[in-house]
Amino acid sequence: MKRNFFGILTMALLISVPLSAQTIARVTVPFDFTVGQTQMSAGTYEINPLAHDAIVVRDTKEAKSALSVVRSERSRNGDSGTKLVFNRYGDKYFLSQVSCGFGGGVRRLPTSKLEKEVRIANSNVTRKVVVAAK
Repeated sequence: MKRNFFGILTMALLISVPLSAQTIARVTVPFDFTVGQTQMSAGTYEINPLAHDAIVVRDTKEAKSALSVVRSERSRNGDSGTKLVFNRYGDKYFLSQVSCGFGGGVRRLPTSKLEKEVRIANSNVTRKVVVAAK
């Protein structure tokens, strides 16, 4: 029984390591933003899949990263190029989706409690901000 468990665990690790090594996007974000409850500074970031339903947003210069669950969807036909989409409320930005473009799909992040509070404080006025990836 223990051998089967460790065998399955080893296989799961071997399968997940290559997935986590693939970078979805590398992008320079010119403003501070939030992923879930984690504040991120302006800078260059890599977005990597952790699993089918999770991503890691990692600062390439600092040792800071944020993990978020995502909902994967098919991209629309008109989507081209990889980009990050942020919801903006006043001077606060929240990462809302990672679009892989060219049929690569869209990963939507859930709205955090902090984002809901900021949206209410800003009279529900939301603007979308798009940052293209390299």
